[in-house]
Amino acid sequence: MDKVILIEKHKISLIDSKTNGIKWKINVSDNITGTYRLDKYIFLYTHNWMGTHYTSVIDIDSGNFYWKDEKLNIVTNCVAIDNKLFFVNKSSKIVVKEIETGDVVFEEKFPYQKWYSIYYPKIVVYNGNIVIFSKSKAVKLDLSSYKFSDFIFRNINLSTIESMNDKYNIAVNKYTSSGTGGEAYMYGAYAGDAGGGAGGDGGGAGGDGGGAGG
Repeated sequence: MDKVILIEKHKISLIDSKTNGIKWKINVSDNITGTYRLDKYIFLYTHNWMGTHYTSVIDIDSGNFYWKDEKLNIVTNCVAIDNKLFFVNKSSKIVVKEIETGDVVFEEKFPYQKWYSIYYPKIVVYNGNIVIFSKSKAVKLDLSSYKFSDFIFRNINLSTIESMNDKYNIAVNKYTSSGTGGEAYMYGAYAGDAGGGAGGDGGGAGGDGGGAGG
């Protein structure tokens, strides 16, 4: 089956482009901002009339929700790896969330975050490690113990780095592009392998490219 996601203002559907048959459809009360497809998961991004953004995850085969309408408060980027989401929220906490259950398995503040800092840390998968970095410091998150340890990038001057993008970055509804306050809205993938427009289906960490945040 060639799966194509159809987005309307208040409805998301899955169609088989070979047969033109609708496999499932879901009506939602809030406006749909966009989607991101990652393997068997569809990340659905919506917002209400007050501009509050929500994230839901749908099983692409059944059309059932794994979880829905959660305010993730992601302020920088989001990484998806090992069936988990890794992101930084508005409190500068690193959050690890199971994709299928929606359970938060880890949440702790970046250890080098200063109370007066206007820069939010960002996340990158670097040589197989989950690394959280600011303009001056970086830590590695051990996925067995969920403990931080200092990490040093070789040949990288963090003070000049605005972001690091890898194949594990996925779309989010809302992120701070520079980490210094200027907020931007995404209607496709965070990394460069996105389809344009609301409902664009991104590539990214195992996602299907071409055509489609929190």
